[in-house]
Amino acid sequence: MQISSWRQAEHNAARWMRHWGYADATASPGGPDAGIDVRARNALGQVKYQAAQVGRPELQRFVGARPKGSTAQLIFFTGSDYTPTAVAYAQEWDIALFRYSLNGAMTPVNETARRIHRRPASAPTGPAARSVPGRAPAAGQGFWQRHWRVVVGVLLLMAPLGSIGDEKTYTGPPAVDVLKFIGILAACWLLGAYLLATRGGRRVQVWTRPLRVRVSRGSAPSDRTGDLSALTAPVPQALVTEAARLLFAGRRQHQVDRMLRERGMGFLERGRILTEAKKLAGRR
Repeated sequence: MQISSWRQAEHNAARWMRHWGYADATASPGGPDAGIDVRARNALGQVKYQAAQVGRPELQRFVGARPKGSTAQLIFFTGSDYTPTAVAYAQEWDIALFRYSLNGAMTPVNETARRIHRRPASAPTGPAARSVPGRAPAAGQGFWQRHWRVVVGVLLLMAPLGSIGDEKTYTGPPAVDVLKFIGILAACWLLGAYLLATRGGRRVQVWTRPLRVRVSRGSAPSDRTGDLSALTAPVPQALVTEAARLLFAGRRQHQVDRMLRERGMGFLERGRILTEAKKLAGRR
């Protein structure tokens, strides 16, 4: 849509937020400098219709306008640009920064905004966005087509036990027979475990440096992934600060954990962030 007034800029921002999955996003009534211009259940937007660059003070006032205890995603829109201090502050508070054109096009400025902008049209947000439902069985698929990986996987796990005592396989000497059994056991168990792990359309990805194993359904990683690299990755300080602020304000730990899960953090990452946040909140 063509933008020639602050009101059109707000409606354009609301349309984009609905496109990104905030289905209830609505432009709020008020003047051109209202604290919050677009409201949704899981996000709040502020829109600037000005030629001057947006600085850190505008973002600080935006953070201050968010209701106490709210975990809604903050999204800032401007038709001009942002100062370097504003971009640094947005990274600290996980604020999505967008720049819009007069024809209504939207350009993400920082990583938080790029993550939101990459969402499919009308993708769900909040807790529903973190659960990726499995594909429904195709029409006409029988039991074997749907569950063959489970059946074959279980049989492979049991197969080495059935080979014990087979005179055609174990012909001696005993040391060689033991090595044969270990080889058969390892091969069958690895293949069986792989088939069980990839049932229902899941995928297994393995990296050796650093060591990590990820099981995902389709293209979206599961929240239960066993990512060992999360134990050594740096803790996002912006989220630690946000979690500490919520804990200090009286929010319960499970509420803060839900906020972190909505921000895309995995199980191990959420545990580390909560540990650091509790330490920080205790020092205030």
